[in-house]
Amino acid sequence: MAVHPLIEQDRDYITALRRHFHSRPELSMREFETASRIQAELAAIGIPARRVGETGVLGVLQGKRGPGRKIVLRADTDALPIQDEKAVPYASQCPGVMHACGHDAHTAALLGAARALKGLEDSFAGEIDFVFQPGEEYGKGAVLFLRDGALEGAERSFGVHLQSNLPVGKVAVNPGAENASVDHFTIRVTGRSAHVSTPELGADALYAAAQIVTALQGLVGRLKSPTDPALIGVGVLRSGEGYNIVAKEAVIEGTVRCFSEGTRAMLNSKIAETARGVAALYNTAAGIEVESFTRALVNDARAYEELVPALERVVGKGNLVPKELSLGGDDMAEIIAAVPGVYAFVGSGSEAVPGSRLAHHTPGFDIDEDCLPIAASLYVESALAWLKGV
Repeated sequence: MAVHPLIEQDRDYITALRRHFHSRPELSMREFETASRIQAELAAIGIPARRVGETGVLGVLQGKRGPGRKIVLRADTDALPIQDEKAVPYASQCPGVMHACGHDAHTAALLGAARALKGLEDSFAGEIDFVFQPGEEYGKGAVLFLRDGALEGAERSFGVHLQSNLPVGKVAVNPGAENASVDHFTIRVTGRSAHVSTPELGADALYAAAQIVTALQGLVGRLKSPTDPALIGVGVLRSGEGYNIVAKEAVIEGTVRCFSEGTRAMLNSKIAETARGVAALYNTAAGIEVESFTRALVNDARAYEELVPALERVVGKGNLVPKELSLGGDDMAEIIAAVPGVYAFVGSGSEAVPGSRLAHHTPGFDIDEDCLPIAASLYVESALAWLKGV
């Protein structure tokens, strides 16, 4: 393993930043203090930066050797509505809010990389765009940078995400698909109240909703190939006013996860068709809303081949491993779709740090901070590889 010398020199700086962000988490699209700290750090480094939307930050570094290629380096900044249960000095100071997915580490690593790359600006031509993106957890942030036009002219993109079930020193990445698309659907079933003893006088929205939930599971099992991974998950069913009242309304919320755009379109269409059809059987009506968070994350195969030597310079041959497909989503997918690139998953788990091997999005989640110099070095080496063509 060969952490970049400038990153090794800044190990304490990067770790301190990660602990600051971890102790001061902010929810999606409310990352105001986080954005201000990022801008302050970039200003201290000497990198011009501006806001994108209210809480996104874009820093731009021009190489001193003149015009050239352009690469986007991206980190996400938002936290989750989870209570931090760790007994550590850097635990969250914000009740009910926690960095339980590693975004604090991504942000700190990219700032460390920015400082190193600023120190190397005399050695390369071209431009590096540092994208500190809000709202990843709900697919709200990447589109801000795309609509802003901030990424126009970029030919490559690169990002990292920590992975707790992968040991420190390993990096998982694929030349193609890694993460699924994410859509959020809401089905509102409308019926008519009555006493439970006379159900024929009402229209039972709760019963219709329960039948809809059951019917949805058959769509994945019977309308697509078993070799095409996809999932329909229902996490919410709210209904009812009393134990002896026929429910007049019900709300179902769920998600669709796919790797194929064709399957994604088919399942979303069939969900609406199924909900309306089942609801009609019981004299109720169903309305459907679908919110698209992100497409599937598919690394660009050519960018992958170009970057493998750079990634191996950091972790060494044999430590770059295939990434298991995940039905979790990440809106880095939107950036890669616009700017061909690669998303690398950096091992952050070890037996030495309690919580570092727990699943993401859990109250005890933590990381082994030895992963931070690795993540920062990956940013540095990927940028230099594209700008210098090595």
